[in-house]
Amino acid sequence: MQVNNILSARRFGAYFKKHLVDNYRLYLMSLIVLTGLLLFALLFAIFAEPSIRTYTDLIPSFLIGLYVAGLIFTSKSFSELGNKSRGIDYLLLPASHLEKFLTTLLITTIGFLAVYHVAFFLAVKAGEGIISLRNGTPLINDLAYNREADGWYINYFIWFVAQAMFLLGTVYFQKYSLVKTVLCFFIFLTGMYLINAIFAQIFFHKYMKDWKAQFPFIGVNILLPHNMEAHTLQYSMNFVMLELPKRAWKPLLYFFEYFVPPILWTVAYFKLRDKEI
Repeated sequence: MQVNNILSARRFGAYFKKHLVDNYRLYLMSLIVLTGLLLFALLFAIFAEPSIRTYTDLIPSFLIGLYVAGLIFTSKSFSELGNKSRGIDYLLLPASHLEKFLTTLLITTIGFLAVYHVAFFLAVKAGEGIISLRNGTPLINDLAYNREADGWYINYFIWFVAQAMFLLGTVYFQKYSLVKTVLCFFIFLTGMYLINAIFAQIFFHKYMKDWKAQFPFIGVNILLPHNMEAHTLQYSMNFVMLELPKRAWKPLLYFFEYFVPPILWTVAYFKLRDKEI
């Protein structure tokens, strides 16, 4: 097969443009609705919790909206495949599976992130105006000098992993992909937890308080003798989290951040390529 049959820059650009022309009204409406919902949620959070005074205090709300809106939006990808007539039209469009997949991938990652950040920015600015009129004091933008907020950027890596997982779920499950993907995710986590519990019991059962004192890839909470009381000849016990050494979990974290999303996207692409209606 010729490379041009798999990916053509000209054909990909034409298909991407067609997708935007066909759906720009939906995306504009989504931006307006998302901004309104975020504004309502921010005002509710600020008025319900008077201690919110800085942008850093809004990070939890930002992340909740990012995950909820992003994963719901991703779960709507390839919805045409759940309907026979729409699925046939989708598969017969003059573009390769890779070009269709890349279009959806760009829309649900870069496209969504751009729209979400614009919506959140508009919601924050509108909320600031309302708060200033009500209290006379706007929110303080402390993100530039608040070093304690730097660590929250790891959530972007986690979001990309979750997005890739939900995109794969939309290809595998034609209907109710959101619910089925979440169910599969919890089954996977439960399985990993139980497998880790078995190995933890095998190696540390004498030192663990109970079988639940562990978490996969994090560590095992064990009891160790701390000191001996001479008059009672008994040990006082203390809990110690036995964690993976840094040289072990650093590669795991790097793999999770940079390799898991591309792997899941690749699996989703090959599943889409073999899709039948």
